[in-house]
Amino acid sequence: MAKVHNKKRNIGIIYEQMIKFICNRMIENDQSSANKGINIIKESFKKGTQLNKEYKLFKALATTKDTTDNLASSIISEAKKACNQMFVSKKLESEKSQLIKKLNYTFGKGVIFKENIDNYRIYATIQTLLNEWRSEDSSFDLMTEYEIKLHNSLTEKVEIEKENNNTLLKVDSFTLKMMNEVFNKKYNSFLNETQKQLLECFINNDNELMKEKFSIIKENTKNKLDTYINDCNNKIVSEKYSLVNKNIKNLDSNVFDKESLQKFMTVSKLYEELLGE
Repeated sequence: MAKVHNKKRNIGIIYEQMIKFICNRMIENDQSSANKGINIIKESFKKGTQLNKEYKLFKALATTKDTTDNLASSIISEAKKACNQMFVSKKLESEKSQLIKKLNYTFGKGVIFKENIDNYRIYATIQTLLNEWRSEDSSFDLMTEYEIKLHNSLTEKVEIEKENNNTLLKVDSFTLKMMNEVFNKKYNSFLNETQKQLLECFINNDNELMKEKFSIIKENTKNKLDTYINDCNNKIVSEKYSLVNKNIKNLDSNVFDKESLQKFMTVSKLYEELLGE
């Protein structure tokens, strides 16, 4: 008897549904719900959790394309080993249950899971394999069938369709572009490009990139502020310089919480205004 795939416990589907939900709430100007969603992601998928480990492995398998047959076979083999070594199954299932319970309690039962996912088939394939690889009573036939499907996904060629020398976007890419345009039009008046990038890093828990951007913002703003003050004849502004300069200097580029994000987004806005003087 074939095992039934449970999409509500599929880590790739859940994560993407949460991201879509957050984006939709921001577009609808429901910042409160968006913030709650962001906080749940940061808490549930923080470094060291079983959910974080499973999602990273899941994402690597879902996004890797255009590989050779040999490399695809190696990737599947290594992923299978990782499943047997890096997870504590009971803890993973407990964390997943807590996440689902938290989402239902915060936003209403089933609300998050109404978001449509474009890559459902390959997501279902990957989660089924992760479950089978960890299982003590896995089905050899089912595992073989789904490993072939994953192998085909990993070796799938990424092609750009053209017609009359004009690049045609796939529907899902076009939809994503339109969502970005709607978001940019709605928030362009108070979010600059750097601030949008910081917010994206924060949502995706990309601390390495966030650290890099924090450092650049801090250094550029400090240098620009020094130049501005040297040419400034306004006594009041000059008196405030020391405090502002001290606050910027004391910012820690290695802290990635919500408060730090807000501070660096403010400094980014200051830098933008200094450029326009």
